[in-house]
Amino acid sequence: MRRTTIKDVAALAGVSPATVSRALDDRPEISAETKERVRAACAQLGYVPNAAARGLTGQATHTLGVVVPDVSNPYFTGIATAIEETAAENGYRVLLSNSLQEEGRELRAIENFLARQIDGVLISPLSRESQAKHAALLEGTPCVYLGVNHGEKCSYVMADNEAGAAIAVRYLLELGHRDLVFLGGRADSLTRVQRVRGFRRALRERGLSGRVLPAPPDTRDLRRWAYEQALALFGERTLPHAVLAFSDLTALRILEAAEERGIRVPEDLSLVGYDNVSYAAIPRIHLTTVSQHKFQQGRIAVERLLRQIQGDRRPTADLLQPELVVRSTCAPRTEGGTKL
Repeated sequence: MRRTTIKDVAALAGVSPATVSRALDDRPEISAETKERVRAACAQLGYVPNAAARGLTGQATHTLGVVVPDVSNPYFTGIATAIEETAAENGYRVLLSNSLQEEGRELRAIENFLARQIDGVLISPLSRESQAKHAALLEGTPCVYLGVNHGEKCSYVMADNEAGAAIAVRYLLELGHRDLVFLGGRADSLTRVQRVRGFRRALRERGLSGRVLPAPPDTRDLRRWAYEQALALFGERTLPHAVLAFSDLTALRILEAAEERGIRVPEDLSLVGYDNVSYAAIPRIHLTTVSQHKFQQGRIAVERLLRQIQGDRRPTADLLQPELVVRSTCAPRTEGGTKL
């Protein structure tokens, strides 16, 4: 027998799922008449909204758990915002956990969600290795991965990292740049592996190789590592023509290092970021970057998770095509771009 959902209650009460959720929370903006109508619909359908009762009745908690590695990163903030908005539209609450790029925190977050009997999990895992460790924990629980593809048995929503890096490289090549560098990301990141693959593939198409700077041995301060790598790179006798940064946050540290070394962007060096976070459009930065359509990713991920919660457990794969956002940090190659 199909379990009663918040949408069933909403249909019977003649309100939206979000209104049902607010009415059951006794929110002041919901009228007494609407609250009474919602309660009557719950009673008629046998719907029990609280998490404690779920363990006895099999009812849903209408709560989704979300795990991201770095909530201070505007890219993940954007995804989380889209997730929360889409969840609320469907009568669901969201519990957000920040793993701080630590595997132990990621695992504990999942365990905590399961203890709270959440209905489903959306997770952006740190690495393939960490995902393998919590796969057993999530067995039988609706789950969608964000930003990575962890196999055909798992549902995921992501932008094509390899294609995104290739788009950026081809643009730089069109501007006449030939000596390209990839900088940033953690060594165990599948996202980094895919972007490096796209970087190299696009260069090979033109008979070039480029340079990929090594990932840091310690992942606790990736941005500091990127800054120090950029300082060292810009201290070399010959300046590269252009840099593709792993992320917009990495690009920001590269800009700081360039300013410290007296290198002008884009006159001396072209720079492309990745993610198209909000600050990339600030006039002082105006960073050329690759958009991953983060809001679209968040919305689709919730839609796919709700489909699982409603009983359709078939794995889904959503691979979005990235888009180059051209701003002011790239310029055509000139002899002035080489430091002698």
